[in-house]
Amino acid sequence: MKKLSLALCLSMAIVSGGAYSKPLTEAQYIEIFQGDNVEKQKDAIASLVLAGLNDPKVYDTLNSKLLASLPLAVDRHSIDYSAWLIKGLAYSGDEKYIATYNEIINGDYHSKLQKYAKKSLKNLEKYQVWAPILADRSQYDDNFNQRSNVLSNAIRSDDLQLKLNAAKRIINRGVYTEQVLETLNNELLDTRLLKHDKLAIQAYAFMAKALASSSEEKYRPTIEQLASSASEKKLQRYAAKYLRAYY
Repeated sequence: MKKLSLALCLSMAIVSGGAYSKPLTEAQYIEIFQGDNVEKQKDAIASLVLAGLNDPKVYDTLNSKLLASLPLAVDRHSIDYSAWLIKGLAYSGDEKYIATYNEIINGDYHSKLQKYAKKSLKNLEKYQVWAPILADRSQYDDNFNQRSNVLSNAIRSDDLQLKLNAAKRIINRGVYTEQVLETLNNELLDTRLLKHDKLAIQAYAFMAKALASSSEEKYRPTIEQLASSASEKKLQRYAAKYLRAYY
C-alpha cells in the first residue's frame, strides 16, 4: 500500500494542540487553566476546538484566567497569552461570555486584543450552533473515547463547515477508530449535502481523504464510487487522486 505524509497546512485552531495525544478530561482542563503553565494552557485551548465538553466549569475557569490576564497584557508575550484565552473562550458557544468580549472591545486594552475579541465574538456565534452538536450524547458509543464520539457527531451533522473541520482534524490527528471510519463511510455513501459549491465540495473531499488515508481496504469501494459517479466532477478527481495515493 502506498503511504503519504498526512501533514497539512491547516489553521492554528486545527493543527495546534498536538502535545496532547489523548483527549483531556474536563477535570484536567480545569486543572490546567487554574495553573500557571502558559504552554500547557495554549495546547489545551487548541484542543478545545472540537472537544465537545459539557462542564461549564472548564470555560468559567478559562474566563477567570482571561479576566485576570487582561490588566497584565502590556507586552508581546502577555498580549499573546491573553489573545489565546480570548480565542479559547469562544469554543464554549455560551452567550454569557459576550459580556467578556464586549468589555475587551469597549475597554482600554491593546488594539490586538480588541481585534481578537471581535473575531472571537463571531466565532462564539458559530459555536452556539456547533457546541450542542458536538456534545450530543444521543449517539454516543461507550466503546470509543470522547474524541471519537465528538468527531463522529461533527461528521454526521448537517453543517458543512463543521464536517470540513472535523475531517481535517481526523487526518491531522490520525483518528481512525472504527466509529469514525464507519461514520465517514456512511456520509460518503449518501452525499445529501453535496452541491456545486466550494464549501460543499471541500467538505466531501476532505471526508473522502480522511476515509482513504486510513488505507482500510473495506472502504476502497466507497472511494471508487465517488471517483466514478460523484455528482461533482471535482470531487471525482479528488477521489481518484486518493485511490492512487492510499491504495
